[in-house]
Amino acid sequence: MKARHSLKKSCEGYPGGAAMDAQTPNAAGSSVPFRPAGAYCSLPTADDVETMPGVLDTTTAWHPAESTSYDGEQQPIDKSTGIEREEPSSAAWTSHTAERAIPEQLADLLMEIIPGMDGAKLGEAFLCAADLPPVTKQSLGELDIQNIITNIKLRHDVNFDKDLSFRPNLDGPKGQEKRRHSDNYWRALVAEMELYTLLFQRAPSIQNVGEAKWTALVQHAQRRIPKVFRTLHEVLESLVPDRDHARVTEHFDVGMLMQEIERGVCDLVKRVEWVAILLKEHCAPMRDGLVDKMVQTTKTGVAKNDTGHIVNGLKELLGILEAMKLDVANHQIRNLKTLLIEDTVNFEKHYHLDRLVRGRSKVNIDAAHEWWTLIDQDSRTHLSAAKDVSHHRLETFSRAVVDHLFAQDSRKDLPDTFYLDRDRLWVLKLEIDDLVHFEICFDMFGQCLREFAYNGPISNTARSELRNALSAIIGETTGHAPESWIFHSESLSLEIYRQAIILAGKPFVCDSSELGRASDHLQNIFRHYVTPYASKVQAAVLAQVMACASSYANASPIELFNNLVTPPLSTSPVLAPTSPASLLQPTTNTLSYFADRVVDLSYRISHIILIHWRIWGPIAYITDDSNSPTSQYPNDGVAAAMENSTLQRFPPIPHRQLRNKPLSISTTSSSTPSSPHPLHGISAPTPPPTLHTKPPPMSTEIEPDSSKRGNSDMAGSELGENSSETQHDSSEGKRTPDS
Repeated sequence: MKARHSLKKSCEGYPGGAAMDAQTPNAAGSSVPFRPAGAYCSLPTADDVETMPGVLDTTTAWHPAESTSYDGEQQPIDKSTGIEREEPSSAAWTSHTAERAIPEQLADLLMEIIPGMDGAKLGEAFLCAADLPPVTKQSLGELDIQNIITNIKLRHDVNFDKDLSFRPNLDGPKGQEKRRHSDNYWRALVAEMELYTLLFQRAPSIQNVGEAKWTALVQHAQRRIPKVFRTLHEVLESLVPDRDHARVTEHFDVGMLMQEIERGVCDLVKRVEWVAILLKEHCAPMRDGLVDKMVQTTKTGVAKNDTGHIVNGLKELLGILEAMKLDVANHQIRNLKTLLIEDTVNFEKHYHLDRLVRGRSKVNIDAAHEWWTLIDQDSRTHLSAAKDVSHHRLETFSRAVVDHLFAQDSRKDLPDTFYLDRDRLWVLKLEIDDLVHFEICFDMFGQCLREFAYNGPISNTARSELRNALSAIIGETTGHAPESWIFHSESLSLEIYRQAIILAGKPFVCDSSELGRASDHLQNIFRHYVTPYASKVQAAVLAQVMACASSYANASPIELFNNLVTPPLSTSPVLAPTSPASLLQPTTNTLSYFADRVVDLSYRISHIILIHWRIWGPIAYITDDSNSPTSQYPNDGVAAAMENSTLQRFPPIPHRQLRNKPLSISTTSSSTPSSPHPLHGISAPTPPPTLHTKPPPMSTEIEPDSSKRGNSDMAGSELGENSSETQHDSSEGKRTPDS
């Protein structure tokens, strides 16, 4: 009773009996060869199963006849340990479990016949795991075309990601939880198969159990296997043409399958071989290897009488079916992408209006209108009489979004109308923080060079080496929290100091006091003087965003997608000056070297602004449409939204020749560290204190530390947008309809 109490406690965290919202395990790609042809006879029908003379009288539902014996003189051997399993006597087991619930009796039986932790884990999984597999027809339903075109998150994300696709969402804490529940489910399936062997062979421990009791035990033992077969049937039918449905039903008739298992005549190998042929007819050739591996796994399990391998074969089969469903969904997205993007504004306006009218919207429309009213009133003091009102509104809105990305407090938070862009905006905010901290590091690099009396050119190669070295120290990803920069300030300052000495042609002297002062100086700026540098970056980004938003104000959504969704930055041209004249003097205005990053950020911010303004401007912010900068996308009103809330195909809008204004950043030399940073005519606030270092003495030459040099040679991560897979999550935020 003690053991049972602890087992019940351990099950409290599992959703026993409920369907799990889990995705396919990684085994989704395995494959398997088939069982020897002579080991099994042809599949019997339900009528012939008891009388057919040629059927092998196998002693177990899943295994060959000779594999297991429960003779009274020979104890069964546990396959995982090689230790003989001790069978409890029938009388002892029945008396011990007479008053217990049947599922707990079955778990006790597993724990008693399988020694050690294996039996305990199987018993716990049998009681606690979900009854449905991680992949079901319902869980794959979001990949159906009807759900794709009505999925508001996907319809919005498709505008910002060239490689949007579905994939299993197994990342992060939620993904780990799904894996844990999935592993527990498949372990429970192994436990159920072991119970079938005991029950259908009438093991000694249950020989004296009455017929009614035995029937009840069998019914409670069959919790998951029938549902797995039913799931395979349903998912297969959803993937193959109608002409194959009859064959799928014939091979996955759940009632007949369970009868065959009970009588020990289920030819599982023949079934998976047939499934393999069917899958290869309809799946992509790249999946053939997975199909073969699935067959081989199943054949190995049946040949060795290993329930674990058999379950792995079923697991791999479900994974292949999920992969096929993902392939179909991703193909549909690629084919529909242009239509989905072009219809973005129309679809989202109707979607949000419909939910607002029905009282089901998650947007506080009054708060959004109040937010806009406040920023609009503040901006009207700067509105000249000759300035176009619609253009002024777009500029005001753009400035508010940029202010939010650079804000250090919550007073400039955006309203709920941005809920579909929260992840994208958060990624942009982190990348902007990175850019600001890189600007600080490069400014310190310039200060060190001046202290070492270096007045020569700073080549792009030297800047690139420093940038890569700093990236390697801080981490090969984008979007680090400010605390991460503070944590690595000592290593960053050492690398800056070392590379400045190398460029200045001075011998590297390991002066601990100088290195300590450099580290303290950099950490002090990170903690207390970020604002001047952030203001400098903000001025550059805001100017670019204003120019970009003005240029593309009347572009269609597909034109925005084609022009503003940039390829990976590693293939983009570097916009920094490369002429010899630009490299004659060191400069603290290092944003010119990060111009590609500034342009990339500006494009992505402008894209969000323009799409959002067209959708929500007429709904939440402005009350008149005549001055809207997007009059070609009129607000049809609530009535029109209610009349037509489904996807419509609109005739393509002719391509416009857009003015792509050059978005360059001016580079101005600065002779003193305290001078302002001229950028588009805007000066930054008073800069932080300057680092004063002693020129290193000419004695005691020390070669640069090779280990540190290795860091500087590492390819640093680019500061642009990572193109991660989507779940769907889009790559801006992070597919997982698994995308």
